[in-house]
Amino acid sequence: MRLPPPPAAQTRPAARPVVRRAGAAAGAARRALRGRLRGLRPRGHPRRRRASRAAAGRRAGRLRGAQGVLLDEWHGFHPYTTWSTTTFANAETLLAEAGGAGTALRLGVVRTYTTRHGPGPLVTEDPELARELPEPHNGHGRWQGAFRTGHFDAVAHAYAVEVCGGVDALAVTHLDAPARCPGLRIARAYGMDGRLVEHLPAGAPGDLGRQAALTARLEAARPAVWDTPGADPDAWSAAVGAALSAPVALESYGPTYADVRDRRETGKSKYVSGNRSGVYV
Repeated sequence: MRLPPPPAAQTRPAARPVVRRAGAAAGAARRALRGRLRGLRPRGHPRRRRASRAAAGRRAGRLRGAQGVLLDEWHGFHPYTTWSTTTFANAETLLAEAGGAGTALRLGVVRTYTTRHGPGPLVTEDPELARELPEPHNGHGRWQGAFRTGHFDAVAHAYAVEVCGGVDALAVTHLDAPARCPGLRIARAYGMDGRLVEHLPAGAPGDLGRQAALTARLEAARPAVWDTPGADPDAWSAAVGAALSAPVALESYGPTYADVRDRRETGKSKYVSGNRSGVYV
């Protein structure tokens, strides 16, 4: 069967009801998912696992978002979004149904540079970066479009954190990139609407007209304030944490698990776990 050509950017009604599955099938799906959540095995250091069990009385697990927050159906840059919620909201609903409300560590994952797969605003886009930071597992796709690369966009990432309701800690990846790409920078503000913009206001979900207007403004925006931490990965980690007002808990310096460092185990992270040690979202 031949697939139809990729659709053009679609529009949605200004308000669209959330479609929920009803009946016995939905109940069975929820029960199965709750069972899987309760049965998740803990990961990490054995002593940390035992401490988590003792403190929280439950097993540790991870829930990972499938797409970035800036593709969220209500908070993303409409119409270049997915038709689903990509914030913490769905994960926290599932945890609450499984009896784990309020136990999750809300972990935001971010690179040292900003990317986008397909069309839509990418204010810091720089074609040179795509050549200097090749992406072996992400390329041009029939449906997604081109994989695009830009400098770290502190304005857009801060907006993503805000629409999520904040994060408890950050995982900063690609900390090896600044050494390979000395020109990598951080954009602190835009030139937009004839003025300097350092903050994008977040609105309540449901207003796609507002999001479409924001998209139009961002497509005309240009970076206006730059700085760079240089090639030092520690300086980059600190700069990203400061830009997003969150402590860095995890760092990644390469493509494998062996390249990941847990700053909490070295005492370098400012994150204080409290009782949020059960589930990582």
